[in-house]
Amino acid sequence: MLREQINRIEPLYPDVLGAITGGRRISMDALQCALGIFPKRTFVNQPVEVILILQNMVDQPMQIKVGLQLPSQDRKGNPVVIDTPKKLITLGLRPGEVGVLNIPIVALPPTAPGTQFPVRVAVRYRTPVEGNAVRPPTGGAPPSVLSISNFKLQALREVEFIAHTWNESTDVMTTYFDIAPNRMPPTKLDLRVRYESLWTMEEMAEERELAQAKLEDARRVATGMTRSVVYRPLLAAVEEHFGERGMPLHPGEVKAIAKIMTYTLDEGLDLEPGFSLESSRWFQTLCQVLAHDPGLEDEDRGALAVRYLFEAALYDAIVLGFATIDPKVKENLGDLAERRNYANRVLTWFAGQGEPDLSYVYLPLVMGGVVVNMIVTNKGDNPWVMIDELNEATRGRVRLVSGEVVTIFKLMDSLLAQAEDALRRARIPR
Repeated sequence: MLREQINRIEPLYPDVLGAITGGRRISMDALQCALGIFPKRTFVNQPVEVILILQNMVDQPMQIKVGLQLPSQDRKGNPVVIDTPKKLITLGLRPGEVGVLNIPIVALPPTAPGTQFPVRVAVRYRTPVEGNAVRPPTGGAPPSVLSISNFKLQALREVEFIAHTWNESTDVMTTYFDIAPNRMPPTKLDLRVRYESLWTMEEMAEERELAQAKLEDARRVATGMTRSVVYRPLLAAVEEHFGERGMPLHPGEVKAIAKIMTYTLDEGLDLEPGFSLESSRWFQTLCQVLAHDPGLEDEDRGALAVRYLFEAALYDAIVLGFATIDPKVKENLGDLAERRNYANRVLTWFAGQGEPDLSYVYLPLVMGGVVVNMIVTNKGDNPWVMIDELNEATRGRVRLVSGEVVTIFKLMDSLLAQAEDALRRARIPR
């Protein structure tokens, strides 16, 4: 019975929105959106469509209100007349549902040709009760099952979606279109707002079975996720991803995070008590990825880890990182549920919500990297280098912090001192 449970995976819902937009998204806690307009260039009397993809991130139904704000004058102060069937749309999303809302708009005379006409879209949602997350904040694995044809899917992928809100608003987005000089003759237009479901929770049973069928293939791929293969690609990916999210890292910090992530992908889940490969988020994501595209089984393991598994491995590395530092510190670091909640908070920040927080870097990622420093080594690497770089980084960081973060750096000093003692006892020269 235990073996059967281990062999059954329970992956999270797929990232349908990200599969369409190339990862571009605007996160609003329980709802993710992507906004675009197609075509980007039109004529007076010829409609374009505002396209809004909506992805429910929780297991509760959701009522959504979408408001449209259209320009009334251009940048020169000339009048602009844009018609649309509705400026306020209300719709419902089922638990975990993903859908696309098409709102046609048309510029009418006396609107003059021009560029960068703004269309602002406000999105607000409400759920009956607070739901449980069914997707990771950063999106997750691509879908293997969709409710639309490949033709419609390709048409959506041709839309240029934005990845930011207007004036840093939490729920207002802006997209732009141009009006060409030529004017089309006026015609009778049947403008209608359309909503189409792209994926519902009914598809999850098939998604799960397709991922389950890739269990053995995923195990074969996982055996290739060794430190010699994934560490270098992870180094570059850690530096890039944290920098993109407003948290540039020192070299030692990059190395430490790459090491705890490498440990998570390589052997850490087998070595640390209470963990298993099959129950990890990155392995279950791998099963989904292979179900989506079986050809990826032949992909370079380092490239596969960085392109498809990075966020899932980061989540697992946070939970595993707590376990590695637990025996070495006196502080109470919380139970498993608290650690998972913390990992989700870090990924929520990674998805674009909230301000950068140095705690997310050090606790437990950099700290975990210090603990596994001597385990995750490659030929030619001297483990002293990372420790020396971290000592330099923490001296600079600690001068700028206050409050609870000070406690984190006290823990860090203790772990660095223990790591130095271990290197001396192992007689590893600097």
